[in-house]
Amino acid sequence: MGHLLRRLMLVGAMICSALPLWAEQSSMSFDVRVLGARVGIFSIAATESGGGYAARSRFTTVGLVGAIKKMEADVTVQGRVAGSRMQPVNYNEAIDDGTRVTDVVVKFAPGLPRLVSGDVGSKSPPATGQKLARAIDPLTGVYILLRDQEPADVTCQFSADIYDGHRLARIALTRGELHSNGKTCHGTYRRLSGYSNSESRKRAVPLAIDYVSYGGVFRADQVRVETRYGAAVAKRR
Repeated sequence: MGHLLRRLMLVGAMICSALPLWAEQSSMSFDVRVLGARVGIFSIAATESGGGYAARSRFTTVGLVGAIKKMEADVTVQGRVAGSRMQPVNYNEAIDDGTRVTDVVVKFAPGLPRLVSGDVGSKSPPATGQKLARAIDPLTGVYILLRDQEPADVTCQFSADIYDGHRLARIALTRGELHSNGKTCHGTYRRLSGYSNSESRKRAVPLAIDYVSYGGVFRADQVRVETRYGAAVAKRR
């Protein structure tokens, strides 16, 4: 389903019970469609409390796509919360793309983020150095954007560097538009470092998130991104 969908959205379906039972829990589930065809389901379960957070997500293909080529992912992260900032500490990514099985472990603290073990599926030189200093993992980035938020907090002004153990990208929301029942935030997913020449040809990929008013909060209802296979839409279930 393309590298962008795999790294930005390829995180979870079927909420798992292995998360610690902390004070505040949330879960969400989305149908993923490419060119209108339903190709998979992903969901995220997360907990936050007293300076810490944990999240787990899984993804699986469905329907005809799943029959032709099954793809699954199991992603977890644990980290700290300081004010409004989430800082990952341990990130694990197990992906079976139908051809290769990867089991990636990334340590984000202490020090700079670094790959501890696993196959990241790339022969290009990895992103390194101080450019990684403020990077977060893909699951933390997705969770920050898709969790329920106070309407005043959905400013559509957001930027985060995303590191998966090899590649560095940047998610940025730069503008918003109000509609009758919420707001749409527009931005880009930009490849920065650690990508092959073919992957880097289209550095900035457009994305949009639709938030709708729900019980006094703004809830992410739909995400739209462009992949090499065409437009991909994740619709909340």
